[in-house]
Amino acid sequence: MADILYCEWIKCKRSKMILIGVLGSFIVPFLVTVNDIRISFTNPAASLSLGGIYEDTIMFIMLLFGPLVMAVVAADLISREYTEKTLKTIFAVPIGRSQFLAGKFIILFLLVLLFMALSWLDIVVISLVCSLFLDVSQINPLSVVWILIQMIKGGCLLFVTLTPFVYLALRTRGTLIPFIVIAAVSLLNVVLSGSPIAEFYPWTSSYLLLTGRLSQAAGTDLPGKLIIFSMGIFGICASFFRFQKEDLV
Repeated sequence: MADILYCEWIKCKRSKMILIGVLGSFIVPFLVTVNDIRISFTNPAASLSLGGIYEDTIMFIMLLFGPLVMAVVAADLISREYTEKTLKTIFAVPIGRSQFLAGKFIILFLLVLLFMALSWLDIVVISLVCSLFLDVSQINPLSVVWILIQMIKGGCLLFVTLTPFVYLALRTRGTLIPFIVIAAVSLLNVVLSGSPIAEFYPWTSSYLLLTGRLSQAAGTDLPGKLIIFSMGIFGICASFFRFQKEDLV
């Protein structure tokens, strides 16, 4: 398994997927901070804080930017084996299909965590830089650690909601259809984020669960958790079932 993960990591570096994820992780905190600074200048009652930058950043990451970027990465992990016609070569060595696909899921999980960890680092660094020129509150070790824990939790939830796109990439053998679907999913995230039915939409309910708003909106977070968990199980099981039946000839 270690060799599979190493090979997947090298392939991601060569295909620029890691670079895309790294750059993507820096964009949202930067844009959020610029907007928060603009608001603080136009509205004296508004103040900059590490917690405020985090809350705005995690909203855009979980509802819009994170799913878009990481779904493309997930689809690329699968589709490039078909476009580059490397599957026959890979299975010429003694590697089982389940082991091979498990490596794909593990490397995707690690890339999602890397994406979230770099976003956390960007939030902290930008807040520290801004504190040199502006009054930025809540900058302390406890807040920094708490935000890191939240970002890791968000990464786990984001990974679960990405598993259906691995299956979709296996079905279509490309990135176009998964990208179109995730674009529609992300738009619905924005539309449904304040809706009473948001708890039943897994990509939105994962954000609400992370921020503690799921139980507030529905009275209990159990239905939302079941929906998210069920979708993750479906995405993984359906992907393995599909790949086992895949004709590699």
